[in-house]
Amino acid sequence: MDIGNISKKADLSEGDWIGDIPDMDGIRLKVRSTNFKPFRVATAGLARRSGKKMGTDEGLMSFNIATGKPLAEHILLDWDGLTENGKPLKFDAKKAVAILTADDDHGIGAKFRRAVEWAGDQVAERIAAKAVEAAGN
Repeated sequence: MDIGNISKKADLSEGDWIGDIPDMDGIRLKVRSTNFKPFRVATAGLARRSGKKMGTDEGLMSFNIATGKPLAEHILLDWDGLTENGKPLKFDAKKAVAILTADDDHGIGAKFRRAVEWAGDQVAERIAAKAVEAAGN
């Protein structure tokens, strides 16, 4: 492992389009890396505020739902292929927060949170792979 690039800044603000998302046929998401510092700070603060509640099933479920807001604010930038009542849904930041924080009986909010986080992880892996390639490892 070469740590020569540890202090080099990577531009995590632009994001990438990610397709082939598990359980999300026909959907593409433009997302930032889950290593995007404002996201990490927001989720760390959320975890800190959740404190002892995280040790309960209800607390953990509430935390998972609450992570939708930082996902919407810092990771998800756009979507393609999402529909509402059969009609294409144009990206809207407020709608993104509503979907990502939904605790619905159909599990749509949870499924979308998993998809956005998975896509953000894919961007993080791409960035890490580029760093390894640049280091010649």
